[in-house]
Amino acid sequence: MKLLKCFNKQYPMLDNKVLILTALEEVERQVLRTFISQETIVYHPQSKTDYYAGVLPTESGEITIILARTDQTNVSASLETNRALDFFKPQYAFFVGIAGGLKDVGIGDIVIGKDVFAYERGKTTVDGFKSRPGEGNSSYKLERLATNFAKSDRWKQISKTLPTTNFPAPVNVQTGTIAAGEKVDASVESDLHKFLKVHCNHALAIEMEGFGFLEACRQHPSVEGLLIRGISDLVDDKSASDAGGSQPYATHNAAVFTFELIKQLYSEVKGERLPTDEERKLFVKLACELYPGGIRENSVWDRAGGQIAAIAISNNGKSQWLEAIRLISNGGGGKVTFNSILEAMLEDHESNRELIQLRGI
Repeated sequence: MKLLKCFNKQYPMLDNKVLILTALEEVERQVLRTFISQETIVYHPQSKTDYYAGVLPTESGEITIILARTDQTNVSASLETNRALDFFKPQYAFFVGIAGGLKDVGIGDIVIGKDVFAYERGKTTVDGFKSRPGEGNSSYKLERLATNFAKSDRWKQISKTLPTTNFPAPVNVQTGTIAAGEKVDASVESDLHKFLKVHCNHALAIEMEGFGFLEACRQHPSVEGLLIRGISDLVDDKSASDAGGSQPYATHNAAVFTFELIKQLYSEVKGERLPTDEERKLFVKLACELYPGGIRENSVWDRAGGQIAAIAISNNGKSQWLEAIRLISNGGGGKVTFNSILEAMLEDHESNRELIQLRGI
C-alpha cells in the first residue's frame, strides 16, 4: 500500500487500482458509489477534480476503485479519462453508464462495447455529407472475459436477482458495436436516426462518450479499457422511460455486471501474489541488471511460462522488462506469474540476495 499525495490530504491507495468513469453524476456515479466501502474523496493536485476512492474485496484481496465523472461528450470524456489515467495509473479502466438502445436490446439490458463507431466524423461537400467515421476498440482481454462471464452460471444466478418491477425481465447481455457522437437520438424519425440506420445499422446502442474514453486508453498502452452500458431507453420512448426511472435502473444493472466482472478478473489470480509498486520497481531493476538484453536471455521468460509474442522484442531490454511486469500484474502474457519468473531467475542466479528477498524465501 502507498500514500497517494492529493490536494489537501494523503490517501492510502492500494497497489491494485481500477478506474471506473461515468458521464453523469446523479443517475450514474452516485449509483456506483453504493458498491464500494471505506470511501473518501480524492482531489487532483492541479485541476482539483474530485474522485471517489473506495475498496472492493476480491479473492485476491482488496483493490482500490476510483470513481470519476467526465460529463457528456467524447471530448470531455477523453480529457477527463486522460487526467485520471495519468494521476492514478490504474491497471484497468471501465466506462459505465446509460445508453439508448438501437437494435436487439431492451430497457435494462447490458451492452459490452466491443468497439465504438464515431459517426460524426466526415466531410461536407456540395453533394452532401460523406461519412468518415472514427473507430475505437475495447481491450481484447477484457471484452472476451466480459462476454464469457455473461454466459457463466454465476452471472445467470446474479441476473435473476436484479429488480425488474417496472421493466421487462430478464436482463440480457449483448456484445457488439456502440455508436458514439455529440447528439442525443430521441426520435426514430430524426435525421440522426436515419443516418445511423444507413451507416451504422449494426450498432446495438448509442451514447456520447465511448470514443473519447477509448481514444484516451489507446494513448496509455499499459491500461486496458472496456465499455459497459445499460440500456435506459429505446429512442422513441426516451421521455417516458426516463420518467419511469429507467436511467438509475439501467446504471444499476451495468454496475452490478461491472463489479462482478472485476471480482472475476481478480479471482483468476487467486493464490498468486501480485507485486506491489515497490516490488515492480525492484524487479525491473534486477531484471535489467541480470538480463540486460531482455526477456530472451537464457530463455528466462519462456522458462517462466511467458509468451514471447506478447512483448515487442524490438524494444530495448528495459522496455521489455517494463512491459513484462505490466503483463504479469494484469494476468497476461501466458502462464507466467510473478513467482514463476522469480523462480526462473533464481535458477540462473541462486545466490542473488535481492532476488531471494523479492521471492520471499
